[in-house]
Amino acid sequence: MRLLAFILSVILLIGAFFISYTLKMKAEPTSADMDMAESPPAVSHSAVSLPALMYHSVLKNPSRTGEYVITPSLLENDLKYLRDKGYTTVSPEEILAFTDEGEPLPEKPVFITFDDGHLNNMTYALPLLEEYDMKAVVNITGAFTVQSEKENDPNPAYAYLTRENAAELSSGDVFSVGCHTYNMHSLNGRRGAAKNNGESKDEYLRVFAEDTDKWLDIFGNGHTVYAYPYGAMSREGFDVLKERGFRIILTCRETGNLVYSDGSMKDELVIIDRYNRTGLVQTDEFMSACGIK
Repeated sequence: MRLLAFILSVILLIGAFFISYTLKMKAEPTSADMDMAESPPAVSHSAVSLPALMYHSVLKNPSRTGEYVITPSLLENDLKYLRDKGYTTVSPEEILAFTDEGEPLPEKPVFITFDDGHLNNMTYALPLLEEYDMKAVVNITGAFTVQSEKENDPNPAYAYLTRENAAELSSGDVFSVGCHTYNMHSLNGRRGAAKNNGESKDEYLRVFAEDTDKWLDIFGNGHTVYAYPYGAMSREGFDVLKERGFRIILTCRETGNLVYSDGSMKDELVIIDRYNRTGLVQTDEFMSACGIK
């Protein structure tokens, strides 16, 4: 009996030792565990902040300054500010190369746009953009172009870009040309290019496609930017734009943007919100409101 009791005691001691050793090994991290613990979690670097600025008319006469009109000197102050803060303007092609192919954008990119197609964008803005080595998009309303060609009075105070002007800008290194509708920049019977309440989808698509095709008849294919007048956007028309090669959709909602190179935007419409550049505030105040510091 004593021998049996001794054997049982030895067995219990050995079992206790192995249990203790096993628990200790589980509690102590292995080298692989330590490597995992010391490695920070993967951080996605695919998102880039892209502020977008929306200009309209640029006139020398300070008495004309208003919500949609600035002076050349104020525009130059803006460009100086962006340069001094380390921002680099980007083109539509660069944005799409980032979203579609993962091509890197500059460290601090900014997107500059001009709406309506004022002739003074060419007269006053173009030389300044050239001087500061910056890029921009001018979004032209086709009916304004047609009317300006009929009037044949190229006064930067009120005229709009002609087809010849647009072709000249497109051939340069500064301005890209975007669509601001052919003749839907109006609040008469419809808010811009938006679908009306009660309008059938088929009827809206017919009207929207017809207008877009008229613009393309004037300025040709190959344009990627579409700016909705008043920011009045109807998603029902997105397929119409995609089928015609448009990729970047511009709104008037005043907030920032994130663009992604992780594939989520590849071959999709890229919607970019923009801050309206009123001529009623100075550069520092405007840029601060845009988060550009």
